Amino acid sequence: MFLNIGKVSDMNIVIADDHPLYRMALSGLLSQLAPETSIVDCSNFDELLDHVEGCTVAPDLIVMDIRMPGSKFQPALESLKSNYASVPVVVVSASEEVSDMTLALNLGADGYIPKSSSRDVLISAIRLILSGGKYFPFETFVTEKDGSAELSPATAAKTAGGEGNGTNALTRRQKNVLDLMAKGHSNKEIADALELAESTVKVHITAIFRTLGVSNRTQAVLQAKEIA
Repeated sequence: MFLNIGKVSDMNIVIADDHPLYRMALSGLLSQLAPETSIVDCSNFDELLDHVEGCTVAPDLIVMDIRMPGSKFQPALESLKSNYASVPVVVVSASEEVSDMTLALNLGADGYIPKSSSRDVLISAIRLILSGGKYFPFETFVTEKDGSAELSPATAAKTAGGEGNGTNALTRRQKNVLDLMAKGHSNKEIADALELAESTVKVHITAIFRTLGVSNRTQAVLQAKEIA
């Protein structure tokens, strides 16, 4: 537990990455976030956990890679989110694999920023996270109004392996849309029922057609009923 003795600087950040040059570059970039920024860098998960456990003042932000020597990413992130739930944790990684982003999301990470992102994107994403939001690459995930996130329609179809994979290949939200389609609801009615923009519903429907290998609503509903 952290002692409530106040902050010693405007912002306390902990960085964990096994590449010294990248840690140096990231430290310089993140120092722009506040007039006075204290940054501690670690080279692996064990150093990160030891440092955070030894802090008397909670960090304002933890930035970590997904693959480093020593302990594994999953138990390290689980420990951080379990013991220091109020501290935002951001994954900054060279990996742009959907499986890695999904793992980070499911484990409670507040963001995932590919190292290929521009300086402006990285800083903007960090500021969003510090203000209480979440950041995941927009082409990979969509965020619903209730704050939850899931694979975007395009990514879900790609991950499922293309067309004709059946309703099991649909995302949770796509199954909701398909269920309402089967009940005869219009796009506007579906949008109202699920609290989505009508344009988002259209994107989901397009992804449903692609995943099921059909070309219209009737075929999609019929296939869903056959499988059910």
